[in-house]
Amino acid sequence: GSQHQHFCEFFVASSMRAKQRLRLTHLGGLVAVASATFLLSWRTLLQASFAVSSFGGANRIRLAIARQGEAASAATAAEAPPLGEAPVFITEVDPITGELDVSGVPDTMGVYAVFDDNSQLQYIGLSKRMSRSVSDHAESIGPQEAGMLISSVKCLEMPDASKEELKATWQRWIKEHMDDGGEIPAGNLPESAPGSDGRWRLRRNQVKPSLNLAGVGGITSQAEALDAVKGAVTRHPIVLFMKGTPAMPQCGFSARSVGIMGSLGIPFDTVNVMDVEANPGVRDAVKEFSKWPTIPQLFVKGQLVGGADIIAEMQATGQLETTLKEATRATEEESQDGTDRETDAAATRSFTPGEILLVDNPSRPTASLISRTLNDAFQLHSLRIVDQSSDHEGDAGALEMGLTGESHFRVELSAPEFEGLSTLQRQQKVYGVLSEVMPRIHALSLVTQTPAEAS
Repeated sequence: GSQHQHFCEFFVASSMRAKQRLRLTHLGGLVAVASATFLLSWRTLLQASFAVSSFGGANRIRLAIARQGEAASAATAAEAPPLGEAPVFITEVDPITGELDVSGVPDTMGVYAVFDDNSQLQYIGLSKRMSRSVSDHAESIGPQEAGMLISSVKCLEMPDASKEELKATWQRWIKEHMDDGGEIPAGNLPESAPGSDGRWRLRRNQVKPSLNLAGVGGITSQAEALDAVKGAVTRHPIVLFMKGTPAMPQCGFSARSVGIMGSLGIPFDTVNVMDVEANPGVRDAVKEFSKWPTIPQLFVKGQLVGGADIIAEMQATGQLETTLKEATRATEEESQDGTDRETDAAATRSFTPGEILLVDNPSRPTASLISRTLNDAFQLHSLRIVDQSSDHEGDAGALEMGLTGESHFRVELSAPEFEGLSTLQRQQKVYGVLSEVMPRIHALSLVTQTPAEAS
């Protein structure tokens, strides 16, 4: 069923990410070809094993049909020209408009591969209208880089192919590229993977020019910056205050957030808090306005939704898409008052304490301070503090603050004080407690739970 399908896709995607990391090692170079073949065949094996475990003639019939479909798709992919032999279509930059001309790319259904001006593969995709998709990529990437990143396109026209046949051919091209010693193209990497370029997965009309809050009159004071922030979240139903632009994020958390939102295909506005000409003072003003100490910040219909962690959490549950769609339809805000959390009953329950890992280490002064502050402020059920600074070595924002260590943390805690609070309210509570610590770090990722949720 669909659950089996989702499991297979998750397994293959996870294995591809593991393979990407493995290729960076000496051992990885020795097993790359074998692992690629294994990855692309394992999905079929998993589906077969799930179906065999079911009982009844109907399930056996469905298994036989699935096998026939897989075999037919594989046969079609095997008959298709390999990536190296696919026809090449050259794109050009219009000298008058500066836009990328993709009119030579076939506007039919098929599989396509995009190469930059150094002949490096950037993305492999499948589409009902290849020319339209390449045009979408150019729009998402922006005119300054589109001409360099979309220099040529190899296209295989498959006007009568099924979705399974298209996917099988796409998988074959990916495998062929990796068998030849190439890495997974930047546009096909998972959003969280190093080197991933989420712009390739953005859809048409999602990416708007970043807002210029200064306007013609400019911003000359902090009060005017606050008014500009208030005006932006009032006028625009969905606004993401971020570091950089959707095309060029300037921090990992902003890149992660804009990538998640972009994947939903719902238009939204952005404010680049790093642009001191278009938005002077806005970086501090939005923090003061929201009482939220970090960037990015997402506002929907004038209300703060949260930062990168909450955006990712809402995406995982499907709530983000629902919230954004409702905002675009200008519907009334959902009331939070009707949510029955049974807080009184939950507060009287007893739970087995979790693991409380306090930090008291002179060589880790910031982590120790976070530990002491949280231990004093909450009746901790569990606590875990992870220093992720090594994963962000050389981060421009951290270096700007003069931080070479203890700059990025992930804090997981559960406490009864979170009962009855939304995720946003919980994180605001923690940020308030850590108000004196926040100026000492660049980024803090939070996971907050009640004792019931953690048990």
